[in-house]
Amino acid sequence: MRLDLSEILHRVGKNIPYDLDETALVDEDIECVEPITGRLMFTNAGSTLLIKGTADTSLFLSCSRCADYFASPVSLSVDEQFELQFSGGGLRETQQVDVIEDDENPIANRLFQGPIFDLTELLRQYLLVEAPTRPIPPCDSEGRCQQCHRLPEEVLAPYQDSQTPEEAAANSPFSRLVELLHEEETE
Repeated sequence: MRLDLSEILHRVGKNIPYDLDETALVDEDIECVEPITGRLMFTNAGSTLLIKGTADTSLFLSCSRCADYFASPVSLSVDEQFELQFSGGGLRETQQVDVIEDDENPIANRLFQGPIFDLTELLRQYLLVEAPTRPIPPCDSEGRCQQCHRLPEEVLAPYQDSQTPEEAAANSPFSRLVELLHEEETE
């Protein structure tokens, strides 16, 4: 969703609320199970554009223990500030207003093209930050996964190694590399 913020950019002190009801976001990094709902407030504070509000949705995640997929609710707290730069002469209403974005992440897409604001990109960035890195579905009262109905020990048991650390190091595919590094250090 793209929003035209021309009106708010030219009027200091102007507040515009926006009720979110965005379609479920699906891209290569994130997948929402339900629409993104909430409310944002856009405020022109003179030299700064403020965007504050909340949003809710559910993400489709893979359990880090059993790899089963599950829906996880996510709540976002949006709090953004963008510097406004005025150029040209005359009255403030007739001046050109540019929104200054910090280019902290070269991978992230730009949020503004002139007065047009890419709300979908902002929500995508917030969802990526809010998504858990090791998602685990809720557990029941016995500690069993609500997806696979197993205890964490039952899921991890096949991956636990019965070898001693020395045996594991000797059987590692990198053991030859370790030997070569030690030989190089002794020379």
